[in-house]
Amino acid sequence: MRKREFLLFFVLPFLLVVGLFTLLSNLNRQYIQAKMQELASDQLSATALILKESIRAGLERGLPASEVLTPYQATEDIYFMAILDGQENVLDWTSRFEGYLPLSKKQRPPGALWIIDSPQGKIFNHYSALTTADGRKYYFYLGYSLKSLDLLLTHSRRNFWYIMSALALAGLVLFAGLYRLHRSYQQAAAEAARQAEEKEKFKEISAYTSGVAHEIKNPLNSLALLFEDWQSLNLPEINQELEKGKKEVEKIASLVDRFSEALKPVSISPEKFEVALVIEEEIKELENLAEEKNLKFELKTEGGLKLTADRLLFSRVVANLLKNAIEASPAGSLISVKAYARKKKFILEVQDSGPGLEETQAEKIFDPFVSSKSSGFGIGLYLSRKIVAAHGGKISASNRPGGGAVFKVELPGGESGKRSYFSRRG
Repeated sequence: MRKREFLLFFVLPFLLVVGLFTLLSNLNRQYIQAKMQELASDQLSATALILKESIRAGLERGLPASEVLTPYQATEDIYFMAILDGQENVLDWTSRFEGYLPLSKKQRPPGALWIIDSPQGKIFNHYSALTTADGRKYYFYLGYSLKSLDLLLTHSRRNFWYIMSALALAGLVLFAGLYRLHRSYQQAAAEAARQAEEKEKFKEISAYTSGVAHEIKNPLNSLALLFEDWQSLNLPEINQELEKGKKEVEKIASLVDRFSEALKPVSISPEKFEVALVIEEEIKELENLAEEKNLKFELKTEGGLKLTADRLLFSRVVANLLKNAIEASPAGSLISVKAYARKKKFILEVQDSGPGLEETQAEKIFDPFVSSKSSGFGIGLYLSRKIVAAHGGKISASNRPGGGAVFKVELPGGESGKRSYFSRRG
C-alpha cells in the first residue's frame, strides 16, 4: 500500500475518531457538571423547604434557636445551618468547621442559591426569610455539601483519560480493521451496485403501486359485496359458483396486498414469545392445503424455546416457508420443521422432499419476482428475506443430501429451553 493510501485509510480516520471523541467527551463532561448542579439545586431546595418548616415549628413552640438546631448537628451533608433574627443578627448556628460560617451579603441575594468553596470542597448555599404564625420574622441559612458532585466530576475526568489510553491501544486494532475494509471495498461496491439495481427495479413500481392497488381493490370489494348479495338470495343452482367466484376475488385481493406489502419498508415491534406455539398455529392454518396433496408435517423444537422478535412478522416468514414447502413437495411426502437455539441465536429449518434447487436458484430465489414454480410471483420468499434482514438475521436455501431443499433462518434473540425436543407429527 502506498503512503497516500495509508494516510487515507489508516491515519486520517484514526485522528478523526480521536478528535471527535475528545470533543464529545468534553461536551459530555460539561453536560454532566451542569446537570449535577441542577439536580443538587433541586435537592437543596426540597431539603431547605422541609428544614424551614421544621425550624418554624420549633420557633413557634418557643424553643431557643440552639435547641432547634441541635437535631441537625450530626447530619453529614449539612455543613452550615444558622437562624438569624429580623435584623439578620445570628441567634445561633452550627458548622462542621469550628468558627467557619460564610455569610456574605454581597454573595447572597435573598432566596437565591449560590456556591462557595469551603475547606472540604464546594457547598451549595440557601438563604431565605422565615415568618412564624405570630408574625415574628427570622432568616434561615443552610449550607449543603457538594462533595458527591466533586467526586463524580473527578472520576469523570479520570475515566476520560483511561478511555483515551484504551482508544490509543484500540487504534492498532482499528488500523487492521481499516486495512481489511480497504481490501473488501470491491466486494462492498459490488453489493451496493446490486442493491441499487434492485431499488431501481422497484422505483417505478413503488411510484404508482399504491394507486394501482386502490384502483384494483375498489372493484374487487364491490364484486365481493355483489357475490354476498346474490348468495343471500339462496339460489342452490348458483350458490356453489358464487362461492368459487368469491374465493377467486379474495385470492386476487390477497395478491394485491402482498404486492403492496413487499414494496413497503419493514417496521418491527419485538416481543418475547414461545416459538412452538407460533409454528403450530401456522401449520394448523395450512392443514387443508397440505391435505390436498396428502402431506404430513413433522415439527421438532426444544421445549420452552423462546424468541424475541416481531411475532406477526415471524409468523409470516414461517407461513411463507411452509407454503413454499407444500408447493414444492410431491404428494404423500413429509415436510420437516426444526427449531432450536445455539449461543443465543435462534435457528429455524424447513425441509421438503421436492426436486431441490438448481445451482443458480439458491442465490436468486430470494430476489423479487423469482420463483422456482411454474405459478406464483416470487413475493413470499422476497418478503421473508426483508423481514429476516430487518431483525438482523439471515435466510438461506440449499439442497438436502437425500433430496429436496432446506430453508434456514437465523435470528438473534433465541433462548434455549430444555435440551429435550418436543416432537409433533401429523
